[in-house]
Amino acid sequence: MSVPAAYLAVILVWATTPLGVQWSSEGLSPLAGAFSRMFLAAIIGWIAARLLKVTVPWHRQALKIYAISNIGLFFGLMCVYIGAKYITSGMISVLFGLSPVASAILARFLLDEPPFSLAKWLAVATGLGGLLVIFSQDMTLTDSSYAGFVLVGIGMLCFSLSGVLIKRHSIDMHPLAQTVGSLTLAAPLYLVAGLFIGLEVDSPHPRAIAAILYLTLFGSFIGFFCYFYILKHLAASSVALVTMITPVLAISLGVFLNGETVTETLAIGASMICTCLLLFYWGDQLLRQIGFVAKRPQA
Repeated sequence: MSVPAAYLAVILVWATTPLGVQWSSEGLSPLAGAFSRMFLAAIIGWIAARLLKVTVPWHRQALKIYAISNIGLFFGLMCVYIGAKYITSGMISVLFGLSPVASAILARFLLDEPPFSLAKWLAVATGLGGLLVIFSQDMTLTDSSYAGFVLVGIGMLCFSLSGVLIKRHSIDMHPLAQTVGSLTLAAPLYLVAGLFIGLEVDSPHPRAIAAILYLTLFGSFIGFFCYFYILKHLAASSVALVTMITPVLAISLGVFLNGETVTETLAIGASMICTCLLLFYWGDQLLRQIGFVAKRPQA
């Protein structure tokens, strides 16, 4: 598989996942939907590994990678599933739009990457400003909206931390093996968490069943396979850049398929976050072109 194809697949999966998460909880508890998705995806993964003759290792280093993956796959996604009951799918995608910045900040300390430039600090300020704009209006509807906002924000941080730590502790492992091993660990974790928090199933809506099946095949198996594949070939912050595109797609899907409303503050906040990402990745070049900062000397 080519890296661009896998990258495009991750964009499409991440754009549709927020809406799928919301639909998959119609008629059943959030963790019941999450457990069903992980359990079925793990089964598909094992079948694929057998057919393709890919060995799934269980030595100490492999287990470490699976555990690190589940910082995002279990802790992060569990927060998203619970928080999705209180905020729109578009809001979820907008919050995840800040994951490249979070990944870069974490990589600065965990991977010893260079200090931030002026443009990157301006990007961080713009992104935080976008969140404040959204939070000031759209999050004043109900108290539960605050909880949803915080939970999804924690989920975003967990995914960012997981991606950076995978790069830090990377080993030579087939992406399919990493996907299967991580899903195999995630399924019992969701089962145990569900036994404490709740695994209620009360006449699931047909749309919920379809969403679970979609998330099983595309959101979990194909999505995470492509995610681990590009994470192996690209920097963690570059992988997270897909979230610059997904908010627009996710918000559009929420409007057309779920009857969600795009408020003025959400549009402004989302635009500020997109501007944040543009500044973060191309701000240094822009500031040099306009002469705001000195150009790098040629070697």
